[in-house]
Amino acid sequence: SPSAAAMVTKEMAKNMPTVHQCQEMIALKEYVTARDSTRYDGMAQGNLRLDVSHSNLIQRWHDILFCEEMTVMEVKEKLYRHGGTPCGFQELYLRRGGGDTIFLMDDSKTLQYYGARSGMEIHIKDLDPHSISLHGGLEDVSQVEKYVMPDEEYDKLANTVRAQKRAAMEKAARERAEAGEEPEEPAPTPFEMTAEEAAAAFPLGGRCECDPGGRRGEVSYVGPLIGTKGTWVGVRLDEPLGQNDGTKDGKKYFDCQPKYGCFAKPENVRVGDYPERDPFASD
Repeated sequence: SPSAAAMVTKEMAKNMPTVHQCQEMIALKEYVTARDSTRYDGMAQGNLRLDVSHSNLIQRWHDILFCEEMTVMEVKEKLYRHGGTPCGFQELYLRRGGGDTIFLMDDSKTLQYYGARSGMEIHIKDLDPHSISLHGGLEDVSQVEKYVMPDEEYDKLANTVRAQKRAAMEKAARERAEAGEEPEEPAPTPFEMTAEEAAAAFPLGGRCECDPGGRRGEVSYVGPLIGTKGTWVGVRLDEPLGQNDGTKDGKKYFDCQPKYGCFAKPENVRVGDYPERDPFASD
């Protein structure tokens, strides 16, 4: 039987550090970000490196090159080539850090006029009601109809990874039997919360923050998902940073607006005092 040292108990799991508390991860982050404050020092005068986000997309574009003398309309024309949103359907917001966000209202004004600096972010709000990127149209693969082969049918196929793995295990078992060795005991499974433990740890309606991205919202579902293993936490997000509307593989688990729902493993969700962020708040 596996030794006691190899087993992870529920109490041990409670006291294990999260990714954000692990000293090795903290040291790695400090190493990777050590020169962030000087990353733009070698740029030519008048050039800017800005991140770009889009209201209909989860993906972001990092360090896109702009000129501070570009007008807002010229910026829209450049962003049209990146995101596909026509200039007439774009509203641009400059996120300057510390909750300071301004609306780039005048198409004739320049980025310099609005105080743009390298490292800031331009957010595109897509106003096109018929945009193909709306409601996850370009990123949510759950909207794509897929064929799923039943396990019984897959097990009958000969040239598959599962069949090769099964044959290798049978061969190893025969060789151990011929050598007079004891059968190999299965490796202990890693600790994972049961549905009851997860329901107690993640009460419905509780405020939470989930990774990746430190997204905030409230717990709206705890339990299994069709076609997956283990227990999952469904979160109704405060911002449209999710991939669904509470639906997974055709089944509705909770209600929310499109892109306001996500499912995460319990180890990636933290419940506590996580109030909704105010995107327009200033320090």
